[in-house]
Amino acid sequence: MILTLSLTACYRQPAAYLEGPASVLDSGVRFPVSDSEVAAAAETDTAPYTDVTPNPGAAPYADGLTLREAVRRTLRFNPALEAAAIEVDAKRAESVQAGLRPNPVIEGDVQNVGQNVQESTLELSQVILLGGKRLKRIRAAELDVGVAGWDYEAVRLRVAINTAEVFVDVLASQSRIKILGELLSVAKQLKNAVSDRVDAGTVSPVELKRTDIEVIRAQALLDQERARVAILKRRLANNWGARSADFGYVQGDLATTNHLPSPNRLSAFLSSNPDVARWTTEMMRREAVLNLAKANRVPDLTVGAGARNLKDAGETGAVVGLSIPLPLFDRNQGNIAAAQTRLFKARRESMAARIDVNSQFLEAYGDLVVASQQLEALEKQVLPTAREVYADTNKGYLGGKFDLLSVLDAQQTLFSTRLEIVNARAEFHKAKVKIEALIGRGLYDF
Repeated sequence: MILTLSLTACYRQPAAYLEGPASVLDSGVRFPVSDSEVAAAAETDTAPYTDVTPNPGAAPYADGLTLREAVRRTLRFNPALEAAAIEVDAKRAESVQAGLRPNPVIEGDVQNVGQNVQESTLELSQVILLGGKRLKRIRAAELDVGVAGWDYEAVRLRVAINTAEVFVDVLASQSRIKILGELLSVAKQLKNAVSDRVDAGTVSPVELKRTDIEVIRAQALLDQERARVAILKRRLANNWGARSADFGYVQGDLATTNHLPSPNRLSAFLSSNPDVARWTTEMMRREAVLNLAKANRVPDLTVGAGARNLKDAGETGAVVGLSIPLPLFDRNQGNIAAAQTRLFKARRESMAARIDVNSQFLEAYGDLVVASQQLEALEKQVLPTAREVYADTNKGYLGGKFDLLSVLDAQQTLFSTRLEIVNARAEFHKAKVKIEALIGRGLYDF
């Protein structure tokens, strides 16, 4: 599978990045870095290629970065994920605070200071929470920790998806560089062949200028793609907070399959998505907040006891006191109404979250189907024909049966088709990334 996130037990996902089977992108194939390797790789369309521009910060992945390593590094060092984890710790601290009882209060009082009838009182009082406030407050705080945990999982999901998508972009860009490098080589070979024919006087020098244009164009496309992959590599490294790419290239395979599981079968797992599953805990939390608001209608009892000293009589007596507010005006009715409204709102937000996740799934599945159908046509129909036409036209040109424009047209068709296949494979895998992240398992793990 290309993407299966290792999340908490609540999400119930296998730790595929760390312990599970390697992704289809993690083929372990080393990209060619020498001219001879590039020439050998040019024999197949799936042969990998890398931008070999030296990278002074290539360690620790100077020999190539796999998808698993990229995601593992992101999950360890991504600042947004670290912030979400810190928020969970903060919620845990608030949960501890919610379970603490009120502090006792010690109070001293002196009346008639400087007179014989001076009275001194020392009293210790304690607020006693009524209505089960403490337990309900603990319950609400614990559920708040649970919600923060789901929010952490959602952030974890998003940063992993982004990393996998950019990884696919880098891998596709490297494949395009390989194809464009081959195009440049072919253009130069054609130029040399035309140059020989010009020297022999069999063709016009105008044809040599046309081949010059094709060489210049191929070189420009290759330079543009190398610039693009450099930017994409920095974007990938940025996911774990690196200022520049700390790896030389990414390694993997953009192979695809035409077999697609049923969307209905896949959508059955959407309920495990953090953006959906969090609302079960959130609903419980808001119910707990409502119960706490209702409990706060009950006034708390304050109990006090102490001693009073009468200076003129030289006597000391005990003092006992009880106090409780009268709920005549403030019965916490505003907070109760607000909690009830937010509970009602949570039901709507839960439905909206399900709709949103389902929309994301349908969009990703649609992209997957489109890419699969495009690859079916390109790989099985267009590419074989384009190869055959190019081979026949190139051979016919050398035999004088076709003109140069026919060769250039066939050449452009062949290499454009190969580039389209790379782009379609990238779109296929990026859609697969989104679906696997949304359903919490590999696309074919059933």
